[in-house]
Amino acid sequence: MDAVVRIGGKQYRMHEGTVLNVATIDAEPGSQVELNDVLLVSDNGTVTVGAPNVEGAIVVADVVEHGKGKKVVNFKYKAKVRYRRKRGHRQPFTTLSVREIRIGGVSSSTTAAPRRRTRAAPAADEPAAEAPDAPVAEVTGTPTAEAPAAAPRRRTRAAPKTGAAAPETPATEGDTPAPRPRRRRATSSESETQE
Repeated sequence: MDAVVRIGGKQYRMHEGTVLNVATIDAEPGSQVELNDVLLVSDNGTVTVGAPNVEGAIVVADVVEHGKGKKVVNFKYKAKVRYRRKRGHRQPFTTLSVREIRIGGVSSSTTAAPRRRTRAAPAADEPAAEAPDAPVAEVTGTPTAEAPAAAPRRRTRAAPKTGAAAPETPATEGDTPAPRPRRRRATSSESETQE
């Protein structure tokens, strides 16, 4: 008998006698744990798929030990700025030995996936449901008084600039800033005299 069990967000395929490392489980080494999050059970060719879990399915396993995985080094580096950060990490795990897989109370051949809800189709002799009375526009396309149609907004483009000057407006004192004086580049003869 095989089973697919979800432990710590990951799925593991296991059968009786399997020894595997899983995410850390809060249990003492030597104790037994029951895993209830069984997604699939296969028994001599009969496959039972849960929705999402198989009802009554339990995997009994022994906790062998707790440990840490290989070290993973996280190293950050930025060139030319003397930036270096080194950090190591060892992922903790729990080693399990699967003892047995049970489907308690429910036969593996009788469990089936739940039926999906479907919308009932109207019978042939029933008329189709109509919308409640609403104001209808005339065939000519003019809107009714209750629902005025909004005119579509259009963007207008600015007129292209031509040689004609824009109409002048009387300028008041302080409206426009004075033009900034242009900086003159020193010529080679002026730079020699400054030295």
